[in-house]
Amino acid sequence: MILIQDQETGKKLNWKINTYSRELEKIKDTIFQLDRSFSLTKIISEKSSFKLFFKKNYSNEKNYLIINYLPSSNLIEIKEIILPLSLNITNILMLEDKLVFSSKMKNGKNLLSIYNLNKNQLVNIYEYLYRDKNILKLKKVNSNYFSAITSERSKNNLKKIEREIYNLEGEKIYSYQIESNNHSIVDTKILDYKNISYSVSLFGNKNSNESIGMQIDKFRYDSLISTQKKYFLEINLIKDFMMMEKKNLTKKINKKNISNSKFGYELYLDTIFIENNNLYFSIESIKADYSNDGFSNYSYIPFYNTYSGTYDRKINPNFGGYSHDINLFMKFNLNGKLIWSSISKMNSFNTFSNRAYNNYILNENKLISFYVNKGEISYTESLFDGINKTSKIGLNMISKEDIKISNETNPEGTFHWYSNNYYTIGVQKIKNNKAIQKKNKRIFYITNFEIRNKN
Repeated sequence: MILIQDQETGKKLNWKINTYSRELEKIKDTIFQLDRSFSLTKIISEKSSFKLFFKKNYSNEKNYLIINYLPSSNLIEIKEIILPLSLNITNILMLEDKLVFSSKMKNGKNLLSIYNLNKNQLVNIYEYLYRDKNILKLKKVNSNYFSAITSERSKNNLKKIEREIYNLEGEKIYSYQIESNNHSIVDTKILDYKNISYSVSLFGNKNSNESIGMQIDKFRYDSLISTQKKYFLEINLIKDFMMMEKKNLTKKINKKNISNSKFGYELYLDTIFIENNNLYFSIESIKADYSNDGFSNYSYIPFYNTYSGTYDRKINPNFGGYSHDINLFMKFNLNGKLIWSSISKMNSFNTFSNRAYNNYILNENKLISFYVNKGEISYTESLFDGINKTSKIGLNMISKEDIKISNETNPEGTFHWYSNNYYTIGVQKIKNNKAIQKKNKRIFYITNFEIRNKN
């Protein structure tokens, strides 16, 4: 694990990289210096190195740096990139000696590009300039191919998803579309398994971000094999849960067709994997709250602005974070038949980051789900016979002399590290009981923990 921090020196900034063992003991560190106009935008982890992607602020979006850090030798290699176009880069992939990225141009159009790091050559794929299509994500297929997941409107104004496969010369190999005749595709995850692509999608009504069902498509290259759809309210477990949570839903179900019934959550796909010829995936509700009073820490970016020399730039005074209310976990066979499902309520907490919080561990007879919020682990065991067990565990990250005042969620996160071990980061406000001046201070922490299976 590496921890990167910037240190103020004057005209330039020192960037320090600390390398830690699995016991969180510092092994080594190194320091490099950059002009203060550069800010770190992305870290790409590879087998034997880390790629740090820096953008030069106020440079008309043309100047970038790639720092290649080799932990084994503690060496740093710096590569400067000057693009011929002013681009706001949105997604980045590293494939061999190629940098693949999507970007927004000044006119708002999308562009897909491949930059050869050895030859300093840029290849642009201009197809997206002439279509009203958004590039959602880039994903590595193998060492020679990558995919672009895009979204656009169909002729009847419904959202559809397209997956396009390219080689590293920018040539399109094939593509396929994920769509529904009567609904918009809200979110999609795709998994390649034994020469077949499995796409799991959430669909909803036109112009709505609230999903009402799931769709599983199977493709062999660009040929559709099968499509299976399932409305959430067709699943009794989910229907019963929603009717208890949303008292007015009973009347809606009795009066309306379930194909149009919404239940008030914006759902997004998170984990997806195949095991023992079964397809598993998780769903979490994430919704932006703009009813904030303007004083909470969600309305600030908690990072140092290296160019202006100031902290905590306000982004929206009304932004109150992203709410997380429910999570679902599904098990289907590879033909799209539902085998088992689980739904549970989260603690309705808000976060600064727009991403799912739950982590999952699957055992033979139960599903373990957990997340960390404000220094506390919320842990749920869902047995396949329908019984759920929920508990909370506090993470003690301060010394005996310190008194914890509060935990913040900006920033905060929990990430899988290895095996059943995870690490979590966050910010605490503490004060030292033995200090002469008992002043409050904010500290950044990182800690790891293991989820053990008890049979």
